[in-house]
Amino acid sequence: MACLKKAQLLFFRDPLSRFIWQYVFPLQFALGLLGNSLNLWVLASDEVPNIASDMLAAVSFCDLAFLLVMLPHCLAAFDTIAYDVSFRYFYLNTKQHMSAVANWMSAAAIWLILAVSIERYLIVRSPLRAKLYWQRGKMVVVLSSIFVTTGLLTVYHHFEWDCVIEEFCNGTQLLDFCYYSGMRHQKTYRNKDWVTPSNVKKVYLRFSTFLNAILVVFVPIVLVILLNVLMIRQLKINWTSPRLESMRGAMTRSQVRQRQRVTVTVISIGLCFSLTQGPSAFMALYELFSEYELGHTFYAIFSITNSLVVTGKTINFILFCLSSEHFRQKCFKAIYRKFPK
Repeated sequence: MACLKKAQLLFFRDPLSRFIWQYVFPLQFALGLLGNSLNLWVLASDEVPNIASDMLAAVSFCDLAFLLVMLPHCLAAFDTIAYDVSFRYFYLNTKQHMSAVANWMSAAAIWLILAVSIERYLIVRSPLRAKLYWQRGKMVVVLSSIFVTTGLLTVYHHFEWDCVIEEFCNGTQLLDFCYYSGMRHQKTYRNKDWVTPSNVKKVYLRFSTFLNAILVVFVPIVLVILLNVLMIRQLKINWTSPRLESMRGAMTRSQVRQRQRVTVTVISIGLCFSLTQGPSAFMALYELFSEYELGHTFYAIFSITNSLVVTGKTINFILFCLSSEHFRQKCFKAIYRKFPK
């Protein structure tokens, strides 16, 4: 069997994608892993549990899982690793499924941010709701429903592409050939027979791609932006409304400050989420309506929007620290208890 050139074995050939995976993502990964681990640790150990903390802890878990399954893509960008036969066998067999899990975790985090935005808005509207805390059974049902629903919305990513691994150079070189499974394509690189997908499969893949772009990104972004605007507006009028006099009297100053801190944090995360996730939805729709006939410009822009999504997963810890003095204090206390002098 003929041997391939080194350049043909590269997983990322365009300079922009290689730069992002080799230099930008490692920094994002390190900061995101540390930041989300601290988020999860601090929020899960909150002395006074509340619904927002539980959901934000779940967001940190999703972001951690997202970063971990993206790590093999980063490793594949380095030539020494990319040429290794064992790594290629593992990566070529799992990369589509790792991307599917990453999409699932991203979708779950988006819906969780929407859910916590709704919860905060209800509290801003009716401050006494903050005294309510959901039972463990209800928490499990809500979180499980979000993960199951987003899993069903993104499951098509596992079989969106038909990929076949071919051996070259007497089995010392591996390369995959992938074809969009919703379109007619040849069976393998060497086998020129054609595979024609069923109408059901074609409709399912196109509908799933469209539904994913709408329900996983567009609708949540619009709702989060709307809820943030409503929360800011409501915060301005809350303490000038005579109707809320009795409520203000029923709450201590610390309770009021705590509620405002949590709301500001949620608004910050929601706005950041909207800015970092939005462009990827446009790319998904463009990919759908272009019939998957894409050029180098698309993949360059796609690399940038993907990096923007990863940035959103990375900076939640920074947003927590900047927007919440209470979170900073809890973080320092938790670290001090774990690593005393």
